[in-house]
Amino acid sequence: MLRDFLKIALTCSFVALAGGCASEASFDETQARAALTHAKVETWRALYRDNNVDDLNAFLADDFTLIGPDGTTTSKSAVLADLRDNPWNMPEDFIYTVDDIIFMSQKSALVYGQGNSTRTAPDGTACHHTYTSSNAFRFEGGHWRPVSSHVSGGTCTPINE
Repeated sequence: MLRDFLKIALTCSFVALAGGCASEASFDETQARAALTHAKVETWRALYRDNNVDDLNAFLADDFTLIGPDGTTTSKSAVLADLRDNPWNMPEDFIYTVDDIIFMSQKSALVYGQGNSTRTAPDGTACHHTYTSSNAFRFEGGHWRPVSSHVSGGTCTPINE
């Protein structure tokens, strides 16, 4: 046991030079999944629902990039300015469901899933809006922070009344 501890300590001392070390024992995947799910499903949604630009600024990583369905990129500052200038009226039934979380490392993860809500299409008819997104998160400062979000596959299917 002491030998294993010394191996980990020695490895960490070398890895620390390259940005830090977290032993496998310190990484709790269940806890990380819960925190990431909460960040994506609850926190992110609440910040947009409340048009809370200041807290969204703190939540998103400084190098955050939004990637649109056509591949265009939008910087964090432009995302914040757009929300400030064009407050979003979130549909009451909006929900995001996480399909899965993939860990690239103990400090990086990809959260992907589906967004669903009832909306009004550009022609004024009611529709069921769905989209897919993949969201890269980085663990820094004790929190999971979004680094990028790619939204694609948005559809608005008319609701037959």
